[in-house]
Amino acid sequence: MKFEVKPEEYYKIKDNCRAGLLKYLEKAVTLLPRTDNPKILDIGCGTGVPTIWFAENNGGRITAIDTDKGALEWLNTKITSKNLENIITVMNISFFDLKSGPLFYDIILAEGHLNVVGFVQGFVKVIDLLKEGGYFLIHDEYKDHEMKFEFISKHGCELTGTIFLDETVWWNDYYRQLEMDINSPATFRMKHFFDSEIKEIESYKLNPALFKSLYYIVKKQ
Repeated sequence: MKFEVKPEEYYKIKDNCRAGLLKYLEKAVTLLPRTDNPKILDIGCGTGVPTIWFAENNGGRITAIDTDKGALEWLNTKITSKNLENIITVMNISFFDLKSGPLFYDIILAEGHLNVVGFVQGFVKVIDLLKEGGYFLIHDEYKDHEMKFEFISKHGCELTGTIFLDETVWWNDYYRQLEMDINSPATFRMKHFFDSEIKEIESYKLNPALFKSLYYIVKKQ
């Protein structure tokens, strides 16, 4: 399967901007009980900014999966440079093709992934992989949040906490820096790699209210 080869500078810019949101992940993780050597699954990990953070701050063994081969190659480069090969396993695979047995993981992280595959469809498969008493940490768009609350409670789970990110967070901690980096003279020669990000920024400016999001901290009963 062919994939677009993007330069290292592209991934560095994306990682630098994505790191602006890590403080909200860190806040969400403080709402989880401490577990010794947890098995963690990061679905839709991309270049693994949250993956690396988990490895360096939470311990355990992490499986990070995504279908973006280029992003995973960059993640593997970072894993090697940080000597995290014994902590993080990277798999170029669709979440729906993952063969882990049921009740396998202590923590599952989905940073925006359910927004891609569908909240209901993704949630049902994730819960099957999660141990009883395990935690599913979801970062998803704010849209339909009341339906999601109800769905969670009807599927043998408890919503133990939420963290709300309003539209100003997304501008101040992500899109503003991304726009500056994309428009930097040093980035001009590879600006075409950022076509989708430029469209995201344009969409944000047209209707910032659509860019609210929520962390759901979900415990499997």
